[in-house]
Amino acid sequence: MKKILIIRLSSLGDIVHNYPMLYDIKSKIKDCQVDWLVDANFVDLIKLNNLVDGIIPIPLRIWKKNKLKIFYYFFKWYKYIKNKNRQYDYIIDSHGMLKSSILTIFFNGPKFGYDVKSIKEKISILFYKNRYRVDKNYLVTTKNRILAQKIFNYDVDLKKIDFGIEKEKFPILDFTNKIKYIIFFNATSKDSKKYPINNWLKIAQYLINKYNFTIVIPFGNKNEQNEAQEISKNILKKNNILIPNKILSYFELHCLINNAEFVFGVDTGLVHLANAFNKKLIAIFTDTNPNLTGVFESSFAKNIGNVGIIPSVEQIINLFENIIKI
Repeated sequence: MKKILIIRLSSLGDIVHNYPMLYDIKSKIKDCQVDWLVDANFVDLIKLNNLVDGIIPIPLRIWKKNKLKIFYYFFKWYKYIKNKNRQYDYIIDSHGMLKSSILTIFFNGPKFGYDVKSIKEKISILFYKNRYRVDKNYLVTTKNRILAQKIFNYDVDLKKIDFGIEKEKFPILDFTNKIKYIIFFNATSKDSKKYPINNWLKIAQYLINKYNFTIVIPFGNKNEQNEAQEISKNILKKNNILIPNKILSYFELHCLINNAEFVFGVDTGLVHLANAFNKKLIAIFTDTNPNLTGVFESSFAKNIGNVGIIPSVEQIINLFENIIKI
């Protein structure tokens, strides 16, 4: 049996971008074990993917918040993994940064990664014996798949994709039972990626007036909750806006997405998760290039906007009308 370690430490969207690569590996290499080295904050996310056989957490974000204790935390982590079987046939760093490439030295086996023209941080290649060129202009999900394809020497149809999500695992949540709802993932940590709240309000009002949809707006912190409430307070039909009464867990977010009629979102990990569920969706870009980091497009999943190009409400509604009929 081949033992494979994937190193992709964070974040939510980038982890989801690796799911198709993982699906390809599992489909093409029947007798294999795939472990995943990931930041401890995302362990609960990885646990929901049945294709992952083992999870190795590393608390990088905790270390970052406590720089004075970083060596203490590191040795505590090293002690944790020291007695584990760290021998692999393939150690694949798809993260492609110095911090991830350094971590490869704590595992035994040949190291694989991108070459100097394909990688984010060029110094990282010093830690790989096996380096592969993949055009930077590929969508990131495709780029990861091509890396694995070159490592294992198999062929896949890059025009087709499977994220390996088992949808039947994620039932309807109690608070969304018996309603048809659309999700707004309007929140993002970077202000330049945000879509104006007034535009969200206009889209919500259109969807409610024409289709009587309920709009669900989840949040991850107090500021995001305030933004959701800012949209809600200006909606005439208050019963058609639903803001959860708490921060949802990864499992609950999976359930919420799985049973939605449609998803709108900015460039955030959750819109990529919706893409993994094969949902009808529109991903709105204002500060990043969707040709590189957008969702995998289909007839019912579309990117709109680009760096410095903010799509209008009319453009988004027209795109929605084309998709919803499919």
